[in-house]
Formats: sequence, C-alpha cells, structure tokens
Amino acid sequence: MRVVIVGAGFAGLAAADELNRAGAEVVVFEARDRVGGRVHSVEFAGAVVERGAEWVLPGHTKVEELARRFGLPLALKGAKYGDREPRGGDPVTREEILAAAERIRRLDPSGDGSIAQRLRELDLKPAVYEALVARISVSAGHPADDIGATGLAESGAAFGDFDCYTVAGGNQRIATALAEGLDVRLNEPARRIEWSDGHARVNGVDADAVVLALPAGTTTEIDFDPPLPDAKRRALEAVVYGQAAKLFVRLRAPALPSATMHVPGRFWCYTQLGPDGEPLPVLASFTGTAEAVERLEPARWAAALHDLRPDLDLDSDQTLHVTWHDDPWARGAYSARSVASPMDDEELQRPLGCLSFAGEHTAGDWHGLMEGALRSGLRAAAQLRRSDNSTD
Repeated sequence: MRVVIVGAGFAGLAAADELNRAGAEVVVFEARDRVGGRVHSVEFAGAVVERGAEWVLPGHTKVEELARRFGLPLALKGAKYGDREPRGGDPVTREEILAAAERIRRLDPSGDGSIAQRLRELDLKPAVYEALVARISVSAGHPADDIGATGLAESGAAFGDFDCYTVAGGNQRIATALAEGLDVRLNEPARRIEWSDGHARVNGVDADAVVLALPAGTTTEIDFDPPLPDAKRRALEAVVYGQAAKLFVRLRAPALPSATMHVPGRFWCYTQLGPDGEPLPVLASFTGTAEAVERLEPARWAAALHDLRPDLDLDSDQTLHVTWHDDPWARGAYSARSVASPMDDEELQRPLGCLSFAGEHTAGDWHGLMEGALRSGLRAAAQLRRSDNSTD
C-alpha cells in the first residue's frame, strides 16, 4: 500500500509512522521548511521555548508513549497550567477559582448554550465569574460566550494543582523523531489532489490512499478533483480557530516557577524550570481571543507584564513575539467549539473514498492539543489499515 500524507505536523507524522511501521510505503509532503506544524521549539535567551503547543498535561498518554519510545525525557515545568493566580480585576483568590472549577466539573456538559451561559447558573461571585470567563476565553483563544457548553468537561479538566511537563529540549523533538527515516519532502505544499475510491495523485505521486493532516482552512484551499462533497466541505469550513499569541521576555535574574493571570487584560504569564531543574531566565506569556491578540502589541504587552509582575527583573530589550493567525499554513492557533459554528466531529473524521482526514480539529474531545493531533493521526492510519484489509 502506498500512502501520501499531506502535512508533517504531529497528526501527519503520527499517521505516517504508524503506516510505515505496518509496512506501507509512505511519502509525506510538507509546505514548511521544517516538520512539526504548530509545534515549533526555538532557542531564546539561552533556553528552549515553545512558539506553539507547549503543555503536556495529565492523561496525555500518546505524547508520553512517544517520548518514552524515542528516549526523550519529559521535564517538569514547575509552573501550573491549571492553577493561575488571578490579578488585575476585583479581588479573587486562587482558592475561590479552584473551588468554582470543582463546581464546573459537576455541571452537565450536554445541552445548548455557551460556557458563559452555563457558568451563570452557578450564581458565582462576580469577580469569580469574570476570572473564570477570562481564563476559559484565553485558554480557548475564543470568547467564552461563543464556546459550546459541551466544552465544560474540557475546561473543568484544565483547572487544578497538577504537575505539567514538556519534552526536554523542545516538543518539536517528537516530530523530528517521528520523521526520521521517512520520505518527508519539505517546501512542497499540496495544491491539487486527484482522487477516487482506490487511487489518488498528489504532486505527481500516485498513491492508494491519502491522509490529509492540515488545518481545516488549508484543506479547503486544495483543488480536489473531483471536488469534495458538500457535507465534507461544510464541516471543514465550519471549523472556527481560536486566536492566540505569546510573548517571551528575558529575565535578568531567573525566577522560581509561578503562574499569574491578568483578568481584565486577558493574558497570563509564567516562569518555569528548565530540564536541569533550575529556573529558566525567561518569562513566558500567552493571550487568547482575536481581540486580545490585536490589542496586545509587543511593547504594550511588555509594559503590562512589568506592571503585573514588578517582582521580576524583566529585560524588555530581549523579547520574542509569536502569532499564528498570520501564518499562511495555520491561520490560527487551534480549533474552538463555537456555538455559532459547531464542529461536526463525525463528518470531520469520516473517510472519503481513498481520503482520510486528521489534525487536531478532527480529534473530538482532544481537539486543540498535541495529544489530539497524535490521536487523530493514529485514527486515520487505523481507518486506512482497516480499509486495506477489507479489500485483501
């Protein structure tokens, strides 16, 4: 079986690796000049930082399995993704936030409406409600009043005093390890795909099957012959992407791990440990929603960080600002469960002739995560293997 994989992010590489290990001949086309997609590790201020996907949280078993397989240690970050001290708005304690998060976990995630609407049912203190809405909006990269209530389970699980990890030396090392030994062709975007039930042609390469492991908007820009059916195209076009940005600032003096959220400013920042267990000389900060990304241009953001964390010795002359909405191959940070434009998980995952579809937006409850991208690639590979076996 010969399979073309379009996209060398975590989803595409997971599919390619699984199919290659099962004996398929695999060719991977990647538009960028590197593998990893929205996982991109770079050096800054003497440390490795993550321009994109960063956090390995409890239950991220596929990330953990691959790290073990490739001998990549997971480093304790020290900073707590689920436990951020709220500042900047009306007084509210982290204990109040964690107590409210426990109530979120007990809410029925089914039903109509947005997360913001469901939170109003809890009759929370206004400052607690505002802090929760800010936290959920920032993490989703999308306003909580347009995030479906079905996301309550995801949001509730993201609160708590749990340890967080990253791959020592950068999460992109997983992508590099997966790509090792594969036929990965960089700087080669797929512009046109001819396909049928049992054959496809991509960039001049004939294949028995194709895995499309691209963001939804990039997928719909490919010229398909024949065109994708209306149901598939509608599902892809309906995917809404959260918008996010990061700002890294060098610290003149490294600081112990911490996590602080600016409630009205719609951003949070954190200091963390390096792989050696020593504090990194970097303050990382993250903002979410298109409005916040537009408002927090780098100089203004750096000034806000000075005000929020006067205890830190920030060197604002050394910063790294990262956005994804202007990346031509991403167009956004990760998918969001919009009320106005719901995600059709079943259709997004459904194979079509010899085409299978992967990417974090096809990962159901795991969407928006490295874990979800990996799981989607493995699912797409399994679909192809079942299809191949059924024709033997």
